[in-house]
Amino acid sequence: MSVESCTEFLLSARDPGDLAQQMKAMTGLEEIVLLGRRSGYSFSAEELVAASASLPGGSPDAARRASPPPADTAFYHYEYAIDDLPGFEPVAAELPRLKIRPPSADLAELAAGFREEDMRSTSLSPADPRFRAWYRKAAAEPLRRGAAGLPATHGFHLINLDEHVTHPGYGDYLAAKSRVVTALEGLFGGEVRFSGALWYPPAGYRLWHTNEDQPGWRMYVIDTDRPFETPEKSSFFRYMNPRTQEIVTLPESPRTVRFFKIEQDPEKLFWHCIVNPTDRHRWSFGFAVPEGWMDRLRPAA
Repeated sequence: MSVESCTEFLLSARDPGDLAQQMKAMTGLEEIVLLGRRSGYSFSAEELVAASASLPGGSPDAARRASPPPADTAFYHYEYAIDDLPGFEPVAAELPRLKIRPPSADLAELAAGFREEDMRSTSLSPADPRFRAWYRKAAAEPLRRGAAGLPATHGFHLINLDEHVTHPGYGDYLAAKSRVVTALEGLFGGEVRFSGALWYPPAGYRLWHTNEDQPGWRMYVIDTDRPFETPEKSSFFRYMNPRTQEIVTLPESPRTVRFFKIEQDPEKLFWHCIVNPTDRHRWSFGFAVPEGWMDRLRPAA
């Protein structure tokens, strides 16, 4: 294993072809290590980080997911039913192959990590001094510090599907992700990359965050294992309007496509959170999409 081998692999993945297309569908380091091994290259996750940092584009995250800084804009957020979007038929057709439950995911361990205090924090506004006090307290807890200073065990209570690469169904799952990327690039006329593939079991959540280190347009395809009984008994997407600081809570429905824009301007940060307080299973598949996506999208009347 070597950094040199990894560097060679990363350079080869920049050439158009199947390898580059598969890379666009990946968000996890272990996914890339496995793809490298299958392509004849041997390197570790640590060597991948080192090799990526030495190449233009920086870290693996930057190389896979970074978008150009967005132009100066107002606040934008849009939602559609996937069946109302012409051209999304190939994406909808892949959902059964994307909505996996890897046997390597330990749901008992996940349930044991549930924190009621974390869940309650989603009821506070990010502009509320009480939230800021909780956030500072959480970030200060020793040995629990994660990305952006927030302890990883606080920010996420879900399963990252792309961290599970050893189960028998992973190959079919990756192939489905790659086909979705190809379909979306044909639809939007520009580069599309996966930004996340997340499974929210019952009581799953993603706490308030902004994604400000990954600016640009995001698209999420959301689905569940069963319809919700009522809008009042559903998962929800909650955000703070950056202009008015109004808190907006949107009950979710299966087969939803959501778009919003991530900004880096402190006055335009898009604070949002997701909670699944139901007995349903929720999946969310995120993509970095081109700036002009709306020009190519024509919802059915």
